Amino acid sequence: MSAPPSPTFVSVRDPRLEYMGRVDFASGEARMGFPGIVIRFVYRGPAPTLRLSASSPDCYFNLACNGWDPVVIRLRQGENEIALPTGVAPPSGWLVRLVRRTEAWQGIAAFQGLVLPPGCELVSPPPWPERKLMFIGDSITCGEYLERFPPEDDNSARTTDAARAFPMLLARWLQAQVHFVSYGGRGVMRDWQGNTDTNNAPQFFGRTMPDDPASRWRHADYVPDVVVVALGQNDFSKDLPDEAVYTKACDDFIGQVRVAYPHAGILLAEVSLFGTTPGSPDLAKREQLHRVLAAVVARRRAAGDGRIAETPVGYYPGTPTNAHPVAFQHEQIALELLDPIRRLAGW
Repeated sequence: MSAPPSPTFVSVRDPRLEYMGRVDFASGEARMGFPGIVIRFVYRGPAPTLRLSASSPDCYFNLACNGWDPVVIRLRQGENEIALPTGVAPPSGWLVRLVRRTEAWQGIAAFQGLVLPPGCELVSPPPWPERKLMFIGDSITCGEYLERFPPEDDNSARTTDAARAFPMLLARWLQAQVHFVSYGGRGVMRDWQGNTDTNNAPQFFGRTMPDDPASRWRHADYVPDVVVVALGQNDFSKDLPDEAVYTKACDDFIGQVRVAYPHAGILLAEVSLFGTTPGSPDLAKREQLHRVLAAVVARRRAAGDGRIAETPVGYYPGTPTNAHPVAFQHEQIALELLDPIRRLAGW
């Protein structure tokens, strides 16, 4: 009597597995530092099992099937096997979409492949959209503390959800792919504590794993139509930076982005946490940031770069217990950015 068929292992580089976002394959795993990374595949027959690992207990994902509302997956620190719900997929297959909710400082996650039971078959997913967006930002861009609302006072990693943040909303509305190149607490020149020796945007922009200098990203692997730069909140966290020094730092960083993507539209967006009360420190920060971004755009346009613009963003102060914008405020931010992105892209 012959032995029953054995399960089949599918490695992370199998062409039937698709990724959106910066993923590091150097170790034979699909390692993820940035938020908003999407893994997807289509299977027919019995349900497969996902293998993942996490460097901390704060790595969260959304898991959805065929467009239904996602469930939240919290990885245990170490190795994890996640079996999809039992039941046979229809002949057309089920599209599985796994989205990384959290970001690098909350833990590094790695996808290690699939285990297919006998009778399970992978088929190619539908093509990605042709349009491409990129968002370079901080915790607001990441969707940090997005899923919280009084009287709940939950500042845990579970409340971070890049899948509901304004970059993912805009990608959905514009039928585009999206890459999150964002890191909470970081700026152009200073982090949220005023440190200049941190891996700020000029450092992590060129990396696949934002805290690993050896993990270099190949910009040619994903060429965006529009890059939205939403930085500044942390540069101004402690006090007003020297305006001339900060203007040069911003201009140098935008030059770095322009070298990487010579034909992309670049949109400089003001931040959403600076208030507008006359005479307040917040208003002074908002006004200085506006002057800096306007100066960078004016200088580059005068030098012949017609594919750059800046846009204001309103004040979205989150809740009384946490300043980060909540989910419906992310929708308002996305609405403000929608037309400026369309104008730059010609969509």
